[in-house]
Amino acid sequence: MNFTFFPKQWNVLLFCLVSIYIHVLPIHGESSNLSANVCQKDHSILELSRCIVNKHPDYRIEEIKLKEISGRKKIASYYFPANPVFNSYLATRKGESSSSVFQAEPNSAHNFQVMVNQEIFTNGKREIAVQIADEEFKAQVFRLESIRRSLEFEAVKKITRLRYLQLEEENNLSSLNLVKELKIISKARVNEGLSPGIDESLSESEEIRIFRIWNQIHRLLENSKSELEVLLGFTLDKETIQIQNWILPKDLPKEKTELIQMAMRLRPELMLSEKEIELALLRQNEVRRQKIPNVTLGAFAQNDGFNEKVVGGMVSFPMTIWRDYEGETIIASAKIDNSKELKESVSRNIKQEVLFAVTNYLTLSEEIKLYDKVRMERAELDLKNLQEAIRFGKIKIIDAINQQRILLQTKLNYLNTKTEFELSQIELVRVLGLPSDTLETKP
Repeated sequence: MNFTFFPKQWNVLLFCLVSIYIHVLPIHGESSNLSANVCQKDHSILELSRCIVNKHPDYRIEEIKLKEISGRKKIASYYFPANPVFNSYLATRKGESSSSVFQAEPNSAHNFQVMVNQEIFTNGKREIAVQIADEEFKAQVFRLESIRRSLEFEAVKKITRLRYLQLEEENNLSSLNLVKELKIISKARVNEGLSPGIDESLSESEEIRIFRIWNQIHRLLENSKSELEVLLGFTLDKETIQIQNWILPKDLPKEKTELIQMAMRLRPELMLSEKEIELALLRQNEVRRQKIPNVTLGAFAQNDGFNEKVVGGMVSFPMTIWRDYEGETIIASAKIDNSKELKESVSRNIKQEVLFAVTNYLTLSEEIKLYDKVRMERAELDLKNLQEAIRFGKIKIIDAINQQRILLQTKLNYLNTKTEFELSQIELVRVLGLPSDTLETKP
């Protein structure tokens, strides 16, 4: 693997992702609908894969969650916990007053009071709520990016695999036609008494074996094709997907440790786990601040009906006695520990994925060298010569079946190795956290 040090600018680009989502990209569903309608059959594999992502329900659900979190950010920015409470009452007081001992006069007065109460944030509860909402939004951006990359690379793999399944089916169909021709020739030679009767049975058995292999590949091809048609929303044909040979970027590091470090810097899954830890710490801080309850301020004006007007204020401060938030504190602390363990689990998975991907790529790159162009052309020529030898009766049926099986199996092994090699390059780019367009193509 001719790898050199990969530029560090990818780290900066991914950290800019949050700002792009917040300030540039719309978070409503209309953008997805617009991008989903531009997918066409003549697009490249990468363009088709992005079309699949835009249409995929999992990705659109995460986009909707991003919109939901933006609503929670709006709620967290409110300056008051609740709306003000308005109270008023009006009463009539009746009594008697006497100006002399012998004469009493009825007397009445109207009492009223107006009061307004407003709960306010104390101990920085609004500020911590805004921080939590901001971090939730950033975490969702990384989660959305993680889902997008996973769906996009999976789509690239499916489309690549479909193309090679088409080639395998064509190869096996050609093999099946050859075996059918061999059966006809063997039957004719048996009827003429030029070959023993077992030759016809052998050729029929070989036809059944090749048909079974072709049928399996055909079934896989149809299933893969129908899956992609559902994802893309239109019918695929052989001309829709052109064969592409992927090439890894030349400036990748050559040491496994450097590749792991690159994945740790670029993978959004690890960034998401770090955001989850930050969120857990902020929520623990929020629980601590909840121990000091909010204060309610009030103002009132009243008249007792006897020309006495009173204006005053009040402060309501709940006391923390029965509710000490001990349970909430334990839960918040446990979530911090859980987030740290999840980060460790994600780190291990990333390391393992990188090591697996590098091993698969290196072993398959060595295996693919065995199928050079000269060898494959010679195998194709030998197969044609074998067909001529069969037609003119220059070779026994059993020998023809064995030789034909070896040559056809060589072509099938090449296609299988080529498929796995292409998929290994796609997987290596994915596990390193690189964008899909870093994969170069050659005809």
